[in-house]
Amino acid sequence: MGKELRVGIIGLGGMGRLHAKHLNGLPGVNVTAVCGTTQAKAEAFAAEHAGGRAAAYGRYADMLEKEKLDAVYVCLPPDGHIGQAEAAAERGIAVFVEKPIALDSDRAARMARAVEQAGVASQVGYHNRFGSAVQELKRMLADGTAGAPMLFDGRYDCNSLHTPWWRDRSRSGGQVFEQAIHTYDMAMHLLGTPSRISGFMANLAHREVPDYTVEDTSAAVVRFASGAMASICASNGAVPSEWNSSFTVICAKLTAYFDGPNRAEFVFTSGSEPVRKAFGEERDVYLEETKAFVAALRGEGPERCPIAEGLASLRLVERVTQSAEQDGATLPYD
Repeated sequence: MGKELRVGIIGLGGMGRLHAKHLNGLPGVNVTAVCGTTQAKAEAFAAEHAGGRAAAYGRYADMLEKEKLDAVYVCLPPDGHIGQAEAAAERGIAVFVEKPIALDSDRAARMARAVEQAGVASQVGYHNRFGSAVQELKRMLADGTAGAPMLFDGRYDCNSLHTPWWRDRSRSGGQVFEQAIHTYDMAMHLLGTPSRISGFMANLAHREVPDYTVEDTSAAVVRFASGAMASICASNGAVPSEWNSSFTVICAKLTAYFDGPNRAEFVFTSGSEPVRKAFGEERDVYLEETKAFVAALRGEGPERCPIAEGLASLRLVERVTQSAEQDGATLPYD
């Protein structure tokens, strides 16, 4: 099991609660400090989600100074990333950062540079990478069973006003930045490094909603360095109370239809007749990502999604928004 790991959490909303649950459920791992927007909120969180055992703080700097932590989870809205990861890394504390790791690539690059210079482990919360079906396709890409990836066709659909910070572009970055980035990251995870991007965005159904400044409709085309391509669309005007993420990946020997990260139909196309295989192995992808991070902290496995990859996917969605601001102009990734 290795040594006992002491973990802190900064940001005590839904993701902070989820990660606390999973961390405290792992042997030899304890949430020993939490930091919220106020001392009172942190104390209430510690009592409810850490069994009253965690020290509570209203300032992250105090927590990092006073506690001996092995790792910290940064679970904040995009505009809330104002130095927590860098401060932790400078103290030799490993960092798990929820996506998107910042509101722009300059800020994200500073975070990544600080973490890499400190030499601490890191992970970004792209939980879809840990789905069983995604990992099965990744394996088949690696061993040649799938053949070369050619096309990624992805969608992210929902219909919700969400929280006030989410519908404020200055705080969330918009739907492409804060939600659909999962789909863009998946395209990069499977197809590699982008080379050219063109995107469009609009607010078509929420123009009369006060304080709603994010897009509710978007579409982008991405060309990758390998020559592969992706089309990715997102909507916040689909079916209310449903969050749907689906994608298709066409490879030289295989077409994969994904209904979430754990379920897919694999159609093998290299033989005389297509062979269909349904794949569905349910996993809690949030638990799996934390187990992978803990393994990396203990030297029992590689860093599965280090902060540099959070910067890479953020740069992609940033180019999509920049292209949309220029009426779909094709922009280089770098």
